[in-house]
Amino acid sequence: MMEINAMNLKKVIIELDNSDVRDILRIDMDEDAKEALAFIKDNLAKRVKNSLQPH
Repeated sequence: MMEINAMNLKKVIIELDNSDVRDILRIDMDEDAKEALAFIKDNLAKRVKNSLQPH
């Protein structure tokens, strides 16, 4: 598990494609908490972690 340290945090910009936008709107309309958490963990969190890695 990646340690969360304030020194490692920075502003992150994530581009959402059409599929991401559709999924977010569907989750919002369905108010499906399990699906929302899965989307965050499987999609957004991976992108954020990747952007925080040193390049």
